[in-house]
Amino acid sequence: IKQQNRKAEQQALHIKVADAIQQLLTTAPAADSEHPYLKDKHARPGDLRIVPQNADDLPTDSIIKIGKNWQEVKTLREENPDYIVLTAGDLLLAAQDIHGQIWSVQTIQPSGAKLFVAGSKKENNFHVVGGESQGLTVLDAAPAIVMAEGYATADTLSQALGYPVIAAFDSGNLPKVAQDLHHKYPHKPIVIAGDDDHHLESTLGKNPGKEKALEAAALVNGSAVFPIFAPSERDSKKLNDFNDLANKSTLGIEAVKRQVGSVVKKILQQAKQNSLLKFQSPIESKRQEIKQKRALVRW
Repeated sequence: IKQQNRKAEQQALHIKVADAIQQLLTTAPAADSEHPYLKDKHARPGDLRIVPQNADDLPTDSIIKIGKNWQEVKTLREENPDYIVLTAGDLLLAAQDIHGQIWSVQTIQPSGAKLFVAGSKKENNFHVVGGESQGLTVLDAAPAIVMAEGYATADTLSQALGYPVIAAFDSGNLPKVAQDLHHKYPHKPIVIAGDDDHHLESTLGKNPGKEKALEAAALVNGSAVFPIFAPSERDSKKLNDFNDLANKSTLGIEAVKRQVGSVVKKILQQAKQNSLLKFQSPIESKRQEIKQKRALVRW
């Protein structure tokens, strides 16, 4: 019973936070490409929003408070422990579920530091990047579902491929989101464009970006692809994702288009072949049946 109560309390908190976030997103100004993080990553602002300068446009009973700088934010947090305290000017990246419901936002500071709103639901949620605010419906026209971890990487992939890409926020969320999307689009091939966290192998003894991308691909009969950099570039420049490949590698965005595009092409051909085989199987077995009957008649 304790566990049930805790679950109910958590669910109530998730709903309360989601309502506050939705109110914020309707009043928050649209982001532009001049935001330091977007400039640094050569990423488009898409449908991102920015934390407003104050909370004046929010309802008076809103659980959101806004500070102008980190000192103000720190004080507000100490004085209002039950409130969501955000920093003016940070990017707001909405996190939606498979039904289009927004449950959380990821804030991105000019420095690139990313945080999820406290008390919000992140698991199984994602952001459709390069979809012109049309949500999941844009995936209908995409040849395949391509997924990445962060916003900037997903935007790089969307620019390179010419269609929307899913940002699942982090490696741990990739398998969950992949399964949800596969369930909704069972006939659409899924490609996971993973991060290669090779720098963590020496310290952590594992590569979460690679492991989770491969796990996600295996769960949905998809494919995983990882960036391949020019010789020695990966370690000397500390590069690990497709945004790095586009912006910090000598190979550039053309390499993203080539490396991921070839995997998408391959998986589409495979899917086409499989459906042809499925279509041919019943015809072939019917032919065999007729042959057997004829043989019996002759006998």
